[in-house]
Amino acid sequence: MSEQAGAPGLWIRITHRFGPRMMEWFMAAHTVVWGWVLLLPDPIFDQPSWSGFRQIFRDEDGLGWIMVLLGALRFLGLIVNGARKDVTPRIRQWSAAIGCLIWVGISYGYASSGVVSTWLAIYPLFAIAELVNIHRAARDQGGVARGKSYI
Repeated sequence: MSEQAGAPGLWIRITHRFGPRMMEWFMAAHTVVWGWVLLLPDPIFDQPSWSGFRQIFRDEDGLGWIMVLLGALRFLGLIVNGARKDVTPRIRQWSAAIGCLIWVGISYGYASSGVVSTWLAIYPLFAIAELVNIHRAARDQGGVARGKSYI
């Protein structure tokens, strides 16, 4: 049975592509978990470092569901991309671009609170990581255009 045929070929494609795209999977998971934390019963927006978010969104449950949905859609895109014989880097490019906007927006929300904390060491770097993910997916798109898939 060839690599491209049937369930074994599907599994091989997904596992082969997972490693180089691990950061994209991590960012999808982080998006879902970030949203899930907002859905917990304790009011997070009442904390001083979240005042910027309170001014923009007012409803932490709404923002929580948006984040869970965007993270889940990114997972779905990564699964589709990993399962297809022919890669679809545009799904990854769009997902990473949306991810970059998410982390820039989160950084802005925290910065708007005027509270300096560990967010400064986390979320801006996530935005930069998404720029790297965009670059990698664009490189893969160039390979597809030349008839070669890097992974």
